[in-house]
Amino acid sequence: MKSKRLAAALLVVVLCFSQFTVAFANKKTDAQNKKKEAEENLDKKNEEIDKIQKEQQSIQNEIDQLDSQLVQVMIDLSTLEEELATKQDELAQTQEELAQAQADEANQYEAMKKRIQFMYENGDSTMITSFLEADNISDMLNRVEYFNEMYSYDRQLLVTYQQTKEQVAALKQQQETEVAQLQQTQADYQTAATNYQNTIAKKQNSMDGFGEKLKQAQALAAQYQDTISEQNTVIAKEEEREAQEREQAARAAAQAAANQNNNSHSGTGSSSGNSGGNSNTGSSGGQNLNPAHTTSVSGSAVVQYALNFVGNPYVWGGKDPNTGADCSGFTSYVYGHFGISIPSYSYAQRSVGQEVSYENAQPGDLICYAGHVAIYMGNGQIVHAKGTAYGIVAYDNATYRPIITVRRVL
Repeated sequence: MKSKRLAAALLVVVLCFSQFTVAFANKKTDAQNKKKEAEENLDKKNEEIDKIQKEQQSIQNEIDQLDSQLVQVMIDLSTLEEELATKQDELAQTQEELAQAQADEANQYEAMKKRIQFMYENGDSTMITSFLEADNISDMLNRVEYFNEMYSYDRQLLVTYQQTKEQVAALKQQQETEVAQLQQTQADYQTAATNYQNTIAKKQNSMDGFGEKLKQAQALAAQYQDTISEQNTVIAKEEEREAQEREQAARAAAQAAANQNNNSHSGTGSSSGNSGGNSNTGSSGGQNLNPAHTTSVSGSAVVQYALNFVGNPYVWGGKDPNTGADCSGFTSYVYGHFGISIPSYSYAQRSVGQEVSYENAQPGDLICYAGHVAIYMGNGQIVHAKGTAYGIVAYDNATYRPIITVRRVL
């Protein structure tokens, strides 16, 4: 009969615990599913971010190459403009020389026409008179030679002017051709420069578009990370509740067994002489825990070191606060700096060191919440990797959420 009653009591406890367990399991499963979905979305979004960044880099490489080519075109254009200016100066000088040669030819031609006209109008008498007035044959021959030289000189001078004019005219034509070619090349360079500038502008617009896509993708990735963090908190809370319910169920079963045993003894009359006796159930809820430090590390030094990382980003799964860390990665990194090794998971950190009552918390102690951990600064404040939207922050209220336990690891 006694065993039947004990079994019935245990069955009631088990049924009550099962109901709680099913409810908690459903909530935990829902959180796990949401976390899995967020992780899959985050992986896809990270792939998209990586693709966008690669496309950005590819476009930037194209822009850099176009910039280099544009710089070379501008250098060539500047050199060409200097050459064109020199060639135009030479052409102007040649045009002056051609005008002078033409003028000299015209002058010489006019001089010859006047001498020919003079000789024609006076006939041969002037020349004959000049010959007859010679003192001797030698003088006469000299005068004949003079007339011949004058004629040859005029003739040669005219030929020279004509050749000079033709050479200068040919040079002028050549220079005009070269100037035209340089001007065409200049126009080609200017067109090329304009095309490069337009292409670069289009590429930069594409870069701006990718920048906006990247910003949107990163914002969504941050939301997925926040979702994962939130669901981890839910899962941690549910695991904590499960542990508490299991403990309560075990205590209830033990209490039921004890009560059944007491009732059994009372029914047989074996309780004589125990009029003042009560069972001792004991509780640590009223304990004032304040264990001594087990290391020589200063709590203030730990806090000051942790403050060096304030403002750095929160990164889910990150272990280095220099580049980004989550809450447990941050605390394990800070304590590790002082040679104190603790697990890098928030749930596991609840059992490190020694338990401390919150009223006795000191700087450097570890504050544990459901799915989260922080370092106590003193004066009711904490420094911690709070979340994606916040990063690593300090001076938050230590009781901003329910505290599960305080651990002294120093």
